Amino acid sequence: MYTTSKLKRFASLIAVVAIMLFSSVAQAFEGDAKNGRKLFKQNCASCHKLDRKLVGPALVGVTDKYSEDWLLKWIRNNAELRASGDEDAIAIYEEYNGSVMSAFPTLSDQDIFDILQYTIDGDPKPTVVAGTPTATLAESKDYSMQITIGLGLLLFVMISLLARMKNTLRLVNGEDPVSILDEAGWFWGRLINNKGFVTVSTIIVTVAFLNQLYWFMMGIGVEQNYQPEQPIAFSHALHAGENQIDCNYCHSSARHSKHSGIPSANVCMNCHMYVDGTEITDEAGNLKYDGEGSPEIAKIYAAIGWDSEERQYKEDYEQRPIKWVRIHNLPDLVYFNHSQHVNAGQLECQECHGPVETMEEMYQYSELTMGWCINCHRETEVQFEKNGYYQDFHEELTEKYHGEKITAEKIGGLECGKCHY
Repeated sequence: MYTTSKLKRFASLIAVVAIMLFSSVAQAFEGDAKNGRKLFKQNCASCHKLDRKLVGPALVGVTDKYSEDWLLKWIRNNAELRASGDEDAIAIYEEYNGSVMSAFPTLSDQDIFDILQYTIDGDPKPTVVAGTPTATLAESKDYSMQITIGLGLLLFVMISLLARMKNTLRLVNGEDPVSILDEAGWFWGRLINNKGFVTVSTIIVTVAFLNQLYWFMMGIGVEQNYQPEQPIAFSHALHAGENQIDCNYCHSSARHSKHSGIPSANVCMNCHMYVDGTEITDEAGNLKYDGEGSPEIAKIYAAIGWDSEERQYKEDYEQRPIKWVRIHNLPDLVYFNHSQHVNAGQLECQECHGPVETMEEMYQYSELTMGWCINCHRETEVQFEKNGYYQDFHEELTEKYHGEKITAEKIGGLECGKCHY
């Protein structure tokens, strides 16, 4: 009897240990935190932070609260898990006022393990190599002014030495010495009295002056490469390039009006209500602001009155405008309509604004002169395919030009009244 009881207790102990070991093994999944960080930014960062609540809960320690199997079900389809009556799933849904988390059926088990591993490991810590400076500034100094001054001094010394040598020879020959100023006056007098020299010099100076005057007049109103300092360091390379945000998302009026418009702060807040810059990293992969929010994004919050901690707009806050500096500004005598070019012309923004997706700081890429526009109208083909604007006379133009390239010029693109009226 005693032996049987002892065996039962021993079997129970083995069962408990086995359950504990199984649970430990189940949670000890193999995940790649580096890939998980990338997947987290793509799929989760808009609603979750690791260390604090955003739209959804903070994710640090989530693997300690829930089992691996439960996390897989929740992430892949939380609505289905709630519908099954799971108490934890329903409790989270109610705690966050019925906010529906997106389902991620396309994520594999390994993808989810990588994300969970990232919630455990967190962001990489900054690495500093001993004996190396934290930042190296490569400065290229311009020595042209120093070289010019040095050559001028050298020339002056050489002229002085030659003048002294010449006066020494004059003294040897019994002649009176002559100063450099006397020599220069004599030489200049000979030139002034030479009609041929005066005529040629007058022509050269006049032509040079007229040439400079011409190019000065041609440059009035031309602001190519104009790059003013903006109140917020907005990177088109990051937004349009790396994140591939459509230009028309921010400049939505470009499709419908003459102006492309400067985005209002509420458009910025569509994303930056959730993205505060804490996840921004430098080239080495370290957190750029030590886990704090971006100071540039903070300027948007300050302008519009957003409390990033409480995640709500401040009451009775006196909002103030963000004073962006306009870059592209055509003369008043020119009519330019963005919607005509974006919709009817089906042109990409880069045709006029250059490779915006590579610009860290925006500047005027093209000349935007009359000649530049005329040349564009001569070379740019009319987009007939799937374009209702030209459907009525497509066949007429095709028959008229017999298969030639139909450009904007051939549909009246060079008429003065198109741009000046």
